[in-house]
Amino acid sequence: MSGALIETEARRIKNENKKETALRMLQDGELPIEKIAKYSELDIAEVERLAEPLTV
Repeated sequence: MSGALIETEARRIKNENKKETALRMLQDGELPIEKIAKYSELDIAEVERLAEPLTV
């Protein structure tokens, strides 16, 4: 693997970890979306998208 490919894969994995963390926080139901976005380092819009299936 080239360095660029490894770096891209590492970024993808890191982003997936952020989403998993945000999902666990959303399922817990204790924090507002703004705090979850801050702690998971995701955009508020991304956290809202992750929350949609949980509120249906």
